[in-house]
Amino acid sequence: MAKSLEISAVEDTVSSILSRNKHRFQVPEYQRAYAWKEEQLEAFWEDLREVTQTGGTHFLGSVVVIKEDRGLDQLAVLEIIDGQQRLVTISVLLCLMRDRLKEESDKLENDVNPADGIDKKYLWKEDEDFNRRPNLNLSTFDNDEYQELLNGRSPSTDGSQIVEAVEFFQQKLQGVDVEDIDEMRKRLVNSMTLITIQCDSEGSAFKLFETLNDRGLELSAVDLMKNYLFKAAHEAPPDEIKYDLVKSDWESVIWNIKAELTKPERFFRHYLMSASSPDVTDPVSNYKLYDRFCEILDEEIPSTNISVEEYIGDMREKSVLYVDLVQSDIDLFGQQANQEINQKLENLNTLGVTQERTLLLRLFSELENPNKILRALNLLESFVFRWRITGQQTGTDIDEIHAKLCSTIFNDPEPVDRLKERLMAISPDDSDVRLAVRTEDFARNARTRYILTEIENEYFESGTKKVSLGSIEIEHIVPRKAFTAQKYSTWPSYLDISPGKFDEYSDKIGNLTILDERSNARAQDNPFDQKKEEEYVSSEYEMTKSIANYEEWGPAQIENRTERLADVCPTIWSFDY
Repeated sequence: MAKSLEISAVEDTVSSILSRNKHRFQVPEYQRAYAWKEEQLEAFWEDLREVTQTGGTHFLGSVVVIKEDRGLDQLAVLEIIDGQQRLVTISVLLCLMRDRLKEESDKLENDVNPADGIDKKYLWKEDEDFNRRPNLNLSTFDNDEYQELLNGRSPSTDGSQIVEAVEFFQQKLQGVDVEDIDEMRKRLVNSMTLITIQCDSEGSAFKLFETLNDRGLELSAVDLMKNYLFKAAHEAPPDEIKYDLVKSDWESVIWNIKAELTKPERFFRHYLMSASSPDVTDPVSNYKLYDRFCEILDEEIPSTNISVEEYIGDMREKSVLYVDLVQSDIDLFGQQANQEINQKLENLNTLGVTQERTLLLRLFSELENPNKILRALNLLESFVFRWRITGQQTGTDIDEIHAKLCSTIFNDPEPVDRLKERLMAISPDDSDVRLAVRTEDFARNARTRYILTEIENEYFESGTKKVSLGSIEIEHIVPRKAFTAQKYSTWPSYLDISPGKFDEYSDKIGNLTILDERSNARAQDNPFDQKKEEEYVSSEYEMTKSIANYEEWGPAQIENRTERLADVCPTIWSFDY
């Protein structure tokens, strides 16, 4: 039976909460990184300005903590379960106020520099051995940047929200004189209040946590999943769920994916649909993620032969694999096999694969033979190309396809054969692919470079050495701006068509080829005959060299070449593996 909620709550000023004796604050590792952006920072700054100008007060919200005693000579730790965004923002601003007050102390009327008071009372604490400790420690994701700031240095890590907050407040404080900064400091710590809620255990904190939100930032599905998992593990008898193990493995999952994935919830969605047990065959969207995870814990795991610990432990292992898949950095086999596999993964990522990672997770978990994995990747690459080029749906329909593939093909002794059958059955056919390639406008992007590279390697067969995606540039044979840029002034009369008519052909695949970077730079401004003689004839790429066989170049030739390349695409992205 769940324990009753045991908490104590008190209204604190910023000063009273940060200066509480014999305590310091810690953001636990499982918490998300600091996340306030300009919208939340601007609102906080405006609230502070208002209380400074009016002399009023402002309620900031709540902070939920769990007290952990550390021994006679050590400071007790208040672990922040909710409210880290507020406390971190306040501490960052106090650091910057301290630095300005220290730099311009000669402009203050006070005999005592308030910068020293900020350090001693709010930013640092002394234990019983008089060792100075930071009053606030953040999780690994943010702590280095915060400690730099705490020690009077400006952090500069790219992409850090801590750094963005520092830059935001530095800009705001830049236009404020030092006397006014000192007044704002007094209002910040004495006129802004919080409710401090201290819980006796993680169990009571997790219950409370579900109802609390940081200002302006709703809890994510991953935050709620963590809370639900920890609460369930904490309340279960120790012989049913080992709480410490579950907590450790979950924190490892977050550690593995947080720094590498911009959308960490994708991993959890893909893991749920890929896992062999419990078998999830329905699509799991972001909207359904939390509810589906709760169902798995409460209803489905108890009816399987795995435990919660085993499920989260497997999730931990798969989180490492998932990051390797995203980064095309598999290291499971010999050097050559790894290179070939990672090239295929890079191809898939270039095609925009995200939902297919559900199937990739399961493939790499089930198959131990690199040749079978390569064959499966070739099949999947052909399917993804056909699906994307023909504009098929990529929402829950494709999620359901991959979830069901994970659920069915691995029961067969030859899962790759079954994968081929299923993908061929649902894939757009050759005529659909040819039509899509003929009518598509091809943007100057990585996907187009990939398609041209594959055509060069598989159809024109430029030699034993494969052309790599990173070594080529896209060359428009007729420049895209032939009718609008002065440097292409010879092209309109050469083409002898209207600008509107040219727009129908400029981005067709028949008007595209590949060159190395230097050749592309030399060729781009030139008329067709000059390009042909100076760059195309001597090109190392057979696709480009073949264009030199054309006597002239215009809509008819673009149409002819587009038809030719469209015809070869179904043979390149086929299922004959």
